Amino acid sequence: MKPSHCLLFDANIVIALFQFRLWQTVLSRCELVLTETVIDEADYFVDENGVENSIDLRPYIAAGQVRVIAVAASRVGEFRARFDSLYVQRLDDGETESLVYCLDAGEPYRLCSSDGIVFRVLALLDRSEQGVSLQELLDSLGLSRALDYQYTKSFRDEQRARGFEDKLAGMGLK
Repeated sequence: MKPSHCLLFDANIVIALFQFRLWQTVLSRCELVLTETVIDEADYFVDENGVENSIDLRPYIAAGQVRVIAVAASRVGEFRARFDSLYVQRLDDGETESLVYCLDAGEPYRLCSSDGIVFRVLALLDRSEQGVSLQELLDSLGLSRALDYQYTKSFRDEQRARGFEDKLAGMGLK
């Protein structure tokens, strides 16, 4: 039985888990939900030898190990329309769809990302508790390891603080 980790990943996290050879382990311990766009974006990773390896998520989807969700383009448009250009230009499609689903679904869903804009948006919308770094996820699963800064709790905390600062300064939202 899987623990109550209900997670959405952005493409960078899917790629990192394949690079670190942790995909299968995390998959066995968490409920994973990916947007269609993230599945399209997470198509390969480069290993420690510089070799490009393809990522095929179809077997995991077919086996019911990964749930795929679609977010209506109109809903994505409504969501993006809430933000000023500073935020909109930094949000890619996969992140936006994942944010929309995470925020609409609420708890227990959390979004694991390595992109600062995700944590800033969550803070701006007073939902920062729904963001999680890869480090926090791996630590909670007993898989701790040294990671690059963008995957750490410190990075998430820094970006969350920037989102709160933007909110206080009247930036980010239209």
